Amino acid sequence: MAARVRHHDWSNTPLGAIAQWPASLRVAVGSVLDSPLPMIVLWGPQLIQVYNDAYQPILGKRHPAALGQPTRECWPEVWAFNEPIYRRVQDGGERVHFEDQEYVIEPSGVPESRVLHRYLHASPG
Repeated sequence: MAARVRHHDWSNTPLGAIAQWPASLRVAVGSVLDSPLPMIVLWGPQLIQVYNDAYQPILGKRHPAALGQPTRECWPEVWAFNEPIYRRVQDGGERVHFEDQEYVIEPSGVPESRVLHRYLHASPG
């Protein structure tokens, strides 16, 4: 994924070219890409997705189109649940942690129940 992130045309996303990314985004993405655990960064008002190799199985057929995509477009089936949580994090800087949160997602076009661990927090900058 590190190579895919480096070669992605970010200028076609709200994030813009990597050279223009704030240091906090570059550090967050670097940490995610280095992790052996499934991780994703959702950045900016549109929650643009940048994820690591271990997150690919969660995405199923949505990979690689999910890279640089707003999370609302990638995961419409869970948006009603996620959107208020993302707003709490973005608008109030609240930290939110879920363990063993069950989601019904459709990574391969068929509904599947998945249990995920999530830790969300707003990054300064």
